[in-house]
This record gives sequence, C-alpha cells and structure tokens, in this order.
Amino acid sequence: MADRASLPALPSAPVDLVAVAVGGGQVILAWTECGAGGLGFRIERADCHSPCTQFLEIGKVGPHVAAFCDGSVDPCTTYHYRVRAWNASGNSLPSNVVEVTTPRAGTELPSD
Repeated sequence: MADRASLPALPSAPVDLVAVAVGGGQVILAWTECGAGGLGFRIERADCHSPCTQFLEIGKVGPHVAAFCDGSVDPCTTYHYRVRAWNASGNSLPSNVVEVTTPRAGTELPSD
C-alpha cells in the first residue's frame, strides 16, 4: 500500500452538472471539470423522490471527459444524477444533483 504522504490530494468536485432527456430512453449529462489530478469521473444515479440518499454508480469516464450518455433509463421516470471526480486517494465530494424526467416512449429524435 502506498504511503499516505505520497498519495495525491483528493480531486475537486465537478460543477455545473446538467441533464437532458433525449426521447424516452436516454439522458445526456454534462459537467465542468475543476482542477487537475483526477483519473476520471464516476457517474451516480438515484431513482427516488427528493431528497435522494441512495445513489449508485452507473458508469465511469476518463479524465478530461465531461459528458456521459445514460442509455439505461425507462420512459416516464424521474432520475437524480450526480458526478464525482476520483484518483488514487479516493472520490471527490459530489457535484450538484440534477433531476430529469424522461418523456414517454416514441419521442426519440429521428436517426437520419
């Protein structure tokens, strides 16, 4: 195990998280990275009524990637999202929490 003195500082939490439902089956997330030193981002989702406390990790992206597409959502459902930066020392504090409700099925954008 690495000496605690040699571990990097925890990364800064991402900010300005936004979410947009695209049709009934996708939610696009985007955020702003704050500072360097992170190895990537962990995307967390909760299916609950506010305030949510039970967030589960649904995906990861690498460093300097500030967007994620959640294709595992159901139509007509409300979701809450947050994002954490991470490195060898652990996870940052969470970003702001955003709420998005997916529309009914059949409202997808044309694929042409």
